[in-house]
Amino acid sequence: MIPQGTCRFCQINSGSYKYLDIDEPIAGNDDFIAVASIGALVEGWSLIMPRKHQLSMRNYYSTPLLGNLIESLLPILVQQYGPVMVFEHGANTEGSITSCGTDHAHLHLVPFGESLLLDMYGSGLNWIRCRSSEIASLTGESEYLFYSELGTDCKWIDPAGHLHILERPFSQFFRRLIAKKTIGDNMFDYKSNPNIEVSRKTRRALVSMYTPTP
Repeated sequence: MIPQGTCRFCQINSGSYKYLDIDEPIAGNDDFIAVASIGALVEGWSLIMPRKHQLSMRNYYSTPLLGNLIESLLPILVQQYGPVMVFEHGANTEGSITSCGTDHAHLHLVPFGESLLLDMYGSGLNWIRCRSSEIASLTGESEYLFYSELGTDCKWIDPAGHLHILERPFSQFFRRLIAKKTIGDNMFDYKSNPNIEVSRKTRRALVSMYTPTP
């Protein structure tokens, strides 16, 4: 594991914010925090991450506190922006390009009304249907991509989705698909296109509507 002091998400967890008006968590509990995503291609794009430094979410999908945090955010996202999809680029080694340059597990919650399924299945990658709770047993030590369409359902009950077990690392797969449908194929990379103002709008909107669960 890399030293936590060099991990941006660990720094956010410790209260050190690179982007002062974006990185401060929108919500959180003992095990997870939610933040606005840098490089958002649409407003509302949020990330859920474990407080503990881990490389993927594979062992967290059935964790009650993950479900609790997601269910506290979904009604706000749906009300403000519409149907929500979730996805993960699941890495397994430090520095893998699959993690998109962030060696800390994170799950994307993205309000986006258009399905990615036709593009996914037309990509040449092999997808299998599974529940989120099955990811760990299906992937073993392999890296993976996971995608699920929650729509306007504000419950997180072991959602069904689509899993691809990677044969080699692959960077920003889902971002590429969304960029193609929004601002252009060559705009997918969050490092060169951080879209800071979209992230600011997301955080402001969600913080103003979020009510912590008692």
